[in-house]
Amino acid sequence: MFHSIVVRVCGFLLGVFFLPLPASGAPALGAYNVNPNTVTVAGISSGADMAVQLMVANSASFHGAAIIAGAPYYCNQGNLAFWGDACSTGVGVPLSSLVGYTNSQAAKGAIDPVANIANKPVYMFSGTLDTVVYQQAMNDLKQYLQSFTSSGNITYNNTTPAEHSWVSPDAVNACAWLGVPFLNNCGIDIEKAFLTRFYGSLYARAGSPQGNYLQFNQNAFCAGGNCGAIGMDSTAWLYVPASCATGACKLVVALHGCEQNQQTIGTVFIQNAGINEWADTNSILVLYPQTIASTIPYNPEGCWDWWGYTGSNYALKSAPQMSAIIGMVRQITSGYR
Repeated sequence: MFHSIVVRVCGFLLGVFFLPLPASGAPALGAYNVNPNTVTVAGISSGADMAVQLMVANSASFHGAAIIAGAPYYCNQGNLAFWGDACSTGVGVPLSSLVGYTNSQAAKGAIDPVANIANKPVYMFSGTLDTVVYQQAMNDLKQYLQSFTSSGNITYNNTTPAEHSWVSPDAVNACAWLGVPFLNNCGIDIEKAFLTRFYGSLYARAGSPQGNYLQFNQNAFCAGGNCGAIGMDSTAWLYVPASCATGACKLVVALHGCEQNQQTIGTVFIQNAGINEWADTNSILVLYPQTIASTIPYNPEGCWDWWGYTGSNYALKSAPQMSAIIGMVRQITSGYR
């Protein structure tokens, strides 16, 4: 979700180890033994909106979704200036129109059948102190989803006093902090909560990541080999636990929010989102696609496209950013056996 630029405080970087960020020569993304039926997505802010778009438009490809501070599908209807405030505050969101649009696009085949959404596990998180995406917007999202699935399939944490942030036990900033890198520690482990929702009982979390961080060529998944043209970086990351190098694994697609990409904060989100430690002990690959800030298309904060800066089809299966992510998922799962 977009938000105003905040003052950057470098104190949060103390003690953080940065992975190298080679700008060129990144290798191709590999294939792994991942059952396509185990693919899930989790996102924060604009990444949450992209997670919603993937879950709805590509519902045949995702088993579940974790949505942290997001809005209903197609909330802006391609008009950020008109609907931006509504989708952030949750006041005046045209839910009936959004549900109708979803059904009509599914009938046309522009998105996957809405019947796929039923029975998928959904985890939602909205901090009580969030001043960027207010809880009412997340309440609207829950109401939207209940048009396609039952409330029993939705787990909703709306009681934690968190500001706008991805909440992780590995974060440094306090729960009520608002600012870069938008990673807050609230004394809870929501990654355990949504991974359990997705996959059932988990083995205990590793004390620290033991797997490999692989930076790969993201351009290979964008039209014309040019991710920059659609607001995405030339490289992205895959976290690979040792057990996934040769054995069967699951896959989580983790989507950063605005100002959380590698261009802005390096690998802070990739290393401190709190998923990798669970991935190590539970045979889960973690894909971290990356955006960039750009003037053409106009996306100064490096957000995922939730309002149409890549074109009017931004929320449909043909959307360029979603097509790129789906391409990465298909490459990873192409090694399934």
